[in-house]
Amino acid sequence: MRRTLLSAVALFAVYACLSLLNDPAGYLGTDTGGKVATLRAVDARGGGLDPDVGYWAERWDPKGTLHPLYYTNHIGDRWVNVTTLPALYASLPLYRIAGYRGALAVPMLGAVAVALAAAALARRLGARDGGRLAFWVVGLASPITIYAIDFWEHTLGVALMAWAVVVLVDLSRRAKSPPWALVAGGLFGAAATMRTEALVYGLVATALACLALFRRSPMRAVAVGLLVAAALVVPLTLNAAVERSVVGQSMRADRAQGTVQTSGDVTPGERVREAAVTAIAATSDGSPASMTLGALVAVLVALAVIRRSLPAALAAGALVLARTAAGLDFVPGMLVATPPAAVGVAVAWKRGRVGHYITLVAVASLPLVWAFQFAGGAGPQWGGRYILLSGFLLGVVGIVAIADAPVAIRNSVVALSVLVTALGMAWMVQRTHEIARGARQLEARSQPVLISGVGHLVREGGAVHDLRRWLTAVNDADLRRAADVADAAGAARIGVVDVPGHPPPLRLGRYCRAAAAGSSRVRWLAGSPLAVWDYRLDPGLGQPNTCSPTE
Repeated sequence: MRRTLLSAVALFAVYACLSLLNDPAGYLGTDTGGKVATLRAVDARGGGLDPDVGYWAERWDPKGTLHPLYYTNHIGDRWVNVTTLPALYASLPLYRIAGYRGALAVPMLGAVAVALAAAALARRLGARDGGRLAFWVVGLASPITIYAIDFWEHTLGVALMAWAVVVLVDLSRRAKSPPWALVAGGLFGAAATMRTEALVYGLVATALACLALFRRSPMRAVAVGLLVAAALVVPLTLNAAVERSVVGQSMRADRAQGTVQTSGDVTPGERVREAAVTAIAATSDGSPASMTLGALVAVLVALAVIRRSLPAALAAGALVLARTAAGLDFVPGMLVATPPAAVGVAVAWKRGRVGHYITLVAVASLPLVWAFQFAGGAGPQWGGRYILLSGFLLGVVGIVAIADAPVAIRNSVVALSVLVTALGMAWMVQRTHEIARGARQLEARSQPVLISGVGHLVREGGAVHDLRRWLTAVNDADLRRAADVADAAGAARIGVVDVPGHPPPLRLGRYCRAAAAGSSRVRWLAGSPLAVWDYRLDPGLGQPNTCSPTE
């Protein structure tokens, strides 16, 4: 216990040091920017828990079509950009004390809990080192490392689900009595308040545990299933009650229902493609070349352990390094971001009943998650964020297997895991600093109203942008409406921000666009610029020919 506590403290300290490399005004994804903008709004009010981010142009745009934060919902008299409250509320006191870096303590603690669950599962798989290798590889050389130092709820969700699986493993082996099923159900329910896929993993994990018990004790199997189901609804009910008391309706349940309803609008071909991207793609574009590269890396890692082939492991590392020649990027594929997971798939049949159960939970859940996951975001994520638990479970099985391999093979696979995660860290550092720099440059613009033609731009810089001067218009009709809103608000000048190859019209309502000299560039991700076009009120008071034709 003493060694475990010291290891947990050391891992947390490493996370804290790694987080200092990132700019606190930039993030791994746009969802984080929306959460930080919400934390800023709640903190600015000085008290309470209302997640309302407000909307300065509500009187002219009551439906919120032009709200600066994309995906903001108008609920009653509130404007809400977040979809889950538990992680937000857990982080709020720390945010008020130490800002964004303080709030990161919550995902860091979640990641430590995931690493401890990895050690617990490794012990049940017969790890000779007591799970120490699994603890450190999962903690410092897996997607959990990446999500620990950005404000996501993923580490908390995976930690709760992982420990629920630990309990169900013991229940399936009859190492715990049926009342422990209440713990497993409560953990899955708590995870589902933050991660909808927890419902799928809870269903599959419980069904497989009950199936394992049914042969020897049908009554025990039924009892476990009923107790898990009964306990699972408790956190969901409490969370729904909190959401109704704060915002007036159930947010998480509505989001889950909406995702299921819209899943029918996604073609089977697109579902299959996004499933492949989150399984094996090595780059965010999800191209056939990217998926081929990812599949090769996974196969080589598995061969390295099965065949005791050091050249195969070295070849996998060479391919990962070659992938970075075009620049740093997301690694959305589970088997690439978590190399031991490829080993876990290949050797699961050798790991006994516990290994079979863990692998079945990981693999059998995938089709259901892929069938209902949010469509359109498979590429810009790290390690398949909807299937993180599958990668974690398969990774633990693989780590236990490589611990028994020759030292050179074991060290090479661990080194590959470190390499992939280090590249992810480098990408995150680069991304956060570029976003923060670009957001600050945009915020320094002199126009009183700025209109973004890039949907998630303002969410990217959620800690920087003044939401009282921004609008988001993703099409030409919205852009014209945004100009009318700015005019009604009394703005003499506006700035339109978009990609350089998409110049806005010469005239927007009563505003005229300046000549070419009136547009400027702002650096954005990976050096890609954004263009800012300056508009001024037409001195001809809107007559059709008073705007300069020069461009």
